[in-house]
Amino acid sequence: MKKQILLMAVLMSGAASAALNPAQCRVGQVAGVKGTVELVRNSETVTPQVGAKVCRGDLFRTKPGSVAELTLRDGTKLTVGKDSELVIRDYRIFRKQPNIALFDLVKGAFRSVTGSITKRPHRFEVTTSVATIGVRGTDFWGGFGVSPDGSLDVIMLSGKGVYVKNDKGQVELDKPGLGTTVAPSGNPAEPKAWGDEKLQRAVATITPE
Repeated sequence: MKKQILLMAVLMSGAASAALNPAQCRVGQVAGVKGTVELVRNSETVTPQVGAKVCRGDLFRTKPGSVAELTLRDGTKLTVGKDSELVIRDYRIFRKQPNIALFDLVKGAFRSVTGSITKRPHRFEVTTSVATIGVRGTDFWGGFGVSPDGSLDVIMLSGKGVYVKNDKGQVELDKPGLGTTVAPSGNPAEPKAWGDEKLQRAVATITPE
């Protein structure tokens, strides 16, 4: 299903952005590019520049040792980790209905520090092949490669809370330093505090070389 979401996403290049409804590109901008980063948009691949607009449907792809830093309209900061792919599936700020921020982590890892989008009713979720990560307003990290066998790891670094769910269960990370691991086809493990070594491995995934 995740591959279908990726294939169906509206991907567009910087050259083709004028053909879109301007509202689709009211997401944010590229704040930093460290190393080799690609932006897939309208089935075209370009090299994003600092200050470039971020649009709904954009796929950011980083090469080994490289990261992309995005700042969204509400102040949310997203870091696309090394050797990773992240899709901006949907992002909308409303006045009278819940805000929406939906992302697909296709591979690799990311970090998010949410802005004002979570200060009122919202749905802020990151979908992966293993589980969905939901945010109540926080600084958190999620990704693959820290635990073996394709497991997803998530840790809350600060804030109000994170939930991690799939069709087998759901757990809440309600204290800074609590994390969970979700094995493929498994349920989210009971939250527990991470040791320094595991935390450092997670940080390494979003730190450019």
